Amino acid sequence: MMKRRRFMSGFGAGLASGLLPYHGISLAQAKLRQPVTWGGIYQDETANLPNLRAAMQMRDANNKTINGLLVHLIRQMDWSKTNIDLAPLADQASDIETDLGMATVFVAEQDLAAVYFPDLQKTRYINRLVGYNMIYNVRKREIIANFGIMGRYFDSKTGKPNLDVLPSIYFDLITNQNRQDSIAQHLVTKVARYPYANKYGGKRFQVTQVSTKAMADNEAKALNMDMPRFLNQIGHMAGINFSSNLNVPVIPFNKTKTLNLDLVKDMRIVAVDGNSALNTTLPLPDPEMGIEVELDGWNFQEKPYTNQRRIVTLVLSLKVSIKNVNSGQMLFQQSYYAEKQQFEIPSTGYFVQREASVYLLHEELLYKIFEAFADPSSREALYEGFELKQDGENTFLQASSEDKQLFENEHNAVIEHLPFAMGS
Repeated sequence: MMKRRRFMSGFGAGLASGLLPYHGISLAQAKLRQPVTWGGIYQDETANLPNLRAAMQMRDANNKTINGLLVHLIRQMDWSKTNIDLAPLADQASDIETDLGMATVFVAEQDLAAVYFPDLQKTRYINRLVGYNMIYNVRKREIIANFGIMGRYFDSKTGKPNLDVLPSIYFDLITNQNRQDSIAQHLVTKVARYPYANKYGGKRFQVTQVSTKAMADNEAKALNMDMPRFLNQIGHMAGINFSSNLNVPVIPFNKTKTLNLDLVKDMRIVAVDGNSALNTTLPLPDPEMGIEVELDGWNFQEKPYTNQRRIVTLVLSLKVSIKNVNSGQMLFQQSYYAEKQQFEIPSTGYFVQREASVYLLHEELLYKIFEAFADPSSREALYEGFELKQDGENTFLQASSEDKQLFENEHNAVIEHLPFAMGS
């Protein structure tokens, strides 16, 4: 068992310690017992998504686009566990009318690393694609449920780092149903099993704010980071992890232009006749519960290991708060510490860029923070200190709290307000 207060030792003196239906929707509508049609893949027009845009124009060996491949995949899926009838997806010639549609909206892409292995003459790529899977009512112009999704890519390609291969990586990241953590795999294993028809109630959750302390701002400047973009990535990542770990809908971080405006002009109900326009806006309601993330900051420590290798240690901390937006009541406020040690060989290009390392460690910590709400054993591990050792690196994550009962009580206070009953 890890010793409590370990988080105090590594940082140094520079750091201080779903979207629900509108109330007017009937229970019959909430249960989604009617056909749902596939609206397609869409991109947040306000986001920087160059490789996704290029991937959307690509075709596979059978001349299929991303949307074509996903429509084919969805038709083959077993949707019996969802209480959703996807008849138009099974038969594109069907003339069944539907009020309901499903679409995936991507809001962020992250090219986190391209690490070259000279002995293998290969480059390892680390990429992310973040978005939301949305069920909406066409006629009522309402979003019924909005779940966070994320595709992850860890793979190697022959040769030195090459930006030209990134669109093909994103194409594979979306369409390859045999790749773990791909969007297609996510559709097969999770989206088809979302509890769409489970008990509604609870509150509408949204990540409403991501802020920084002075140390984070200073460290970001030192790394020449695009801080607004980084904070936007963290905001989406926090919401995605909250949604995916708890299997609940969320309101997207920032009311993105695509979710509010662009669907009116370019979405198509492709599974009905291939041409009919959705012709509707999809307004998002205001959150009832706000999730706030405050980044304390981070620092790197480098130590020689051999003539060529060095050990780099990254330490950081952050605070997560969850409160009732209307009353201001604070339900949850906890701080966390993270530390990662890894080898680097600068002379061969074997290292992850500092900015990417900062993002990846925040990602790992946020995942464990929200996993702790869904899994009591994960909550215990995070309180005591969670350690993970893998090739060339060692990660340690820990809650800063010294009051275990308060730590438990605050988690339970949030769980009571979740949109779906836990375990149902």
